[in-house]
Amino acid sequence: MQQVLLHIGAPKAASTSIQSFLRQNAGRLREQGLCPLDRVLAPIEPGGIARMGPHMPSEEILVGAGSAMEKTASLADLYCSGFDRAARVSGCDRVVFSAENLARLNAERDIVIAAFQEVARRFDLRVVFYVRRPDLWLESCWKQWVLKVSKASPVQWALECAEQGVPDFLGEARAWSAGLGQGRLFVRALDPAALWNGAVLEDFAELLGATGLDRNLARENRMLHPTLLRFFHRHADLLFQGPHDARLFNWAEGLGLYAKPGQRLLSAAVRHRILALLSESSRALLTEFCPREAPALLESWCPSGNAAVPASDRSATEPGHAAASVDRLAAWGLAQALRFHGRWRKRRPIADA
Repeated sequence: MQQVLLHIGAPKAASTSIQSFLRQNAGRLREQGLCPLDRVLAPIEPGGIARMGPHMPSEEILVGAGSAMEKTASLADLYCSGFDRAARVSGCDRVVFSAENLARLNAERDIVIAAFQEVARRFDLRVVFYVRRPDLWLESCWKQWVLKVSKASPVQWALECAEQGVPDFLGEARAWSAGLGQGRLFVRALDPAALWNGAVLEDFAELLGATGLDRNLARENRMLHPTLLRFFHRHADLLFQGPHDARLFNWAEGLGLYAKPGQRLLSAAVRHRILALLSESSRALLTEFCPREAPALLESWCPSGNAAVPASDRSATEPGHAAASVDRLAAWGLAQALRFHGRWRKRRPIADA
């Protein structure tokens, strides 16, 4: 029976690094009988350009018309045919696929899991689920997506999420475990004390059973300077065309406008409060699914006490009335520069030809 190693996420938990790792090592993996797939389930060709990221055909099925049973059948057929085709074309007996959007963290996960129950009947399926310490995960989500579409400050948004039990990594792990059996599920906890930076790639290579892989990747998704992120947030209506608009981030990253080492959006008090609110579920997650790592992580994931957040941390810092006009004008100028640059890039191939 062909083996499929499926990495389901979660989003903002080293998924981009893992996908870059697969793309960079496609040739070495193929030599060891492993066929890595891109985001449309096509084998990654050594030395080629692979499309990585979330699996969009599954999104089209999930948001499309049809009953839950019909969507489950369509997803199962999509994956089974894709995995079978990849193994046949590559000649490999093992397939590895990474798509962080399969960890749904919402009501649609029942359909996704039911589809992979069918996959598990036809393949030797193993599922890898990387989770991240909740305060770090919420901060990363806000700076990547939420600041573009929400008026809430990072502190306000993160605390509201934690009060509602988000992220629910425990619920996700239990759902996949119940659907496929805990023996098929490998949960890995990301934390500065464990599996951080290159260590997560070493761990993933070990799960693949692969050796001699190149782990020297460019740092992925570094955080931009907090002051710059707050400026982007204040003027998101001018600067972004949607939650996945990365033009401005690419520009800022090109200039190296990153946060300094140790510089965060959320204060220590806010982090403590988030971790305290989610302490019970984090403790259950670590003890049930990461028992080997739990003793080293429980103290940082489940701190004692119920930290109060100072009012100064909750209030968003806004420029004064006089400075607000200048702030807005600067954002408008930046937005115009982005539009001009976009038009210039579209015309450049014609001019070069």
